[in-house]
Amino acid sequence: MRHRSIVLAGTTVAATSLFAAATMAGLPLGFAAPPTTGPPAALPANVQQIASIDRAASTSPLRLRPPESKGKNKNRTVLLRDAKGTRVGFVRLSPHAGGVRVAATLRGLDPGFHGFHVHTVGVCDPDAADGPFTSAEGHYVGAGDDHGTHAGDLPSLYADARGRARLVAVTDAFTVGELLAGDGSAVMVHAGRDNFANIPDRYTSSESSKPGPDKTTLATGDAGARVACGALRAAPGVKKGAGLVTVDSSADVDTTVERITADIEEAGLQLVTVVDHAAAAEAAGLELRPTTLVIFGSPESGTPLMQSAQTAGIDLPQKLLVWRDADGKTNVTYNDPRYLAARHGITGQDALLETIAEVLRRLATGSDG
Repeated sequence: MRHRSIVLAGTTVAATSLFAAATMAGLPLGFAAPPTTGPPAALPANVQQIASIDRAASTSPLRLRPPESKGKNKNRTVLLRDAKGTRVGFVRLSPHAGGVRVAATLRGLDPGFHGFHVHTVGVCDPDAADGPFTSAEGHYVGAGDDHGTHAGDLPSLYADARGRARLVAVTDAFTVGELLAGDGSAVMVHAGRDNFANIPDRYTSSESSKPGPDKTTLATGDAGARVACGALRAAPGVKKGAGLVTVDSSADVDTTVERITADIEEAGLQLVTVVDHAAAAEAAGLELRPTTLVIFGSPESGTPLMQSAQTAGIDLPQKLLVWRDADGKTNVTYNDPRYLAARHGITGQDALLETIAEVLRRLATGSDG
């Protein structure tokens, strides 16, 4: 099994790590008083945690948009929603020191501890037959065995009295590429606290009539219902036509638009406006499937194109059209910059055009890869 090394930091993490330390060391589950300084006592050899209270973070406002990205690592931002479709925050996954840095920012949670895991399928269906988000199936096991050693087991979140939670952890139990493979995966927040399957033998299960953790506990950690979910999937295939590039989105139109606008801000681009064509059609007494245009740009990129050919201004700023087709699938369409260059006779800007094409691809697919 891959060695599990987890490093934590953040305002709520000190309490979280103490709870993890208590449960994995066999202390009563009620033992959860957060320390005022420094990390908890040493943990068992299979898990190493370092926790500290970030005083700067404790006074900073809680944002539900990802922080500005530094560098060009293959980062992934996962937006989380509750069963009503309300956005409750995001989780940022990025390569870090041979592992993955997991940074979570959430709000709207019930105060207290919440199980926090990666699940095996990248589908977050709030109306799934077996309950909200059961479409994501079980925990991402990886090379692990029972719960507590699953690759997708993460330190519990702790929501304060206002329902806000922050957590930063670094783990080497999985890579971003592994989470994207196959059917993808999902980041999940549970209703209750996670006991990490640490049930001493002096307790007997009413389910198995045997001492120690039973089958359910070994699989789930008894963290309860799934209250928030975010899908993590690989970039979809690309379709082209008439100078257009169209990609599929696994999310609905509104969720895809929110993800794109968040990524635009994160990239330091200017969001000009968002046009909801379906809403305008409804106001006129007409029907139109969800169709939303996101307009954005950067003078540093657009101006050289117009300096080469002023007519390019009719196609600028850049646009991404998010729309639902007749089959109910969500698509994202944008202009191929190289097609626009040919249309307007733009010359001498090949490197810039390639850069713009890559930015558009990343924004459309949500993929850095």
